[in-house]
Amino acid sequence: MKCPACGDRKAVEIDLHSEGFSGEEFPVKECGACGAVWRVKRVGDKTEVDFIKNGKKRKA
Repeated sequence: MKCPACGDRKAVEIDLHSEGFSGEEFPVKECGACGAVWRVKRVGDKTEVDFIKNGKKRKA
C-alpha cells in the first residue's frame, strides 16, 4: 500500500492482532517514513482517505 501523505510504499504498517488482521471495517494504517496515520473508508461507491494524524513533509 502507498502512503497517501508521502507516497512511500516501504514502511506502511497495518493494525494486526494476535489472531490476525484487525476485525475493524476500516483498519488504521501508519507510515513509518512520515508518521501519517489514516484509514481508507468506502462511502457509497467512493473511496475516501480519513487522516487521523498528518505526516511530516519530506525534504525535497
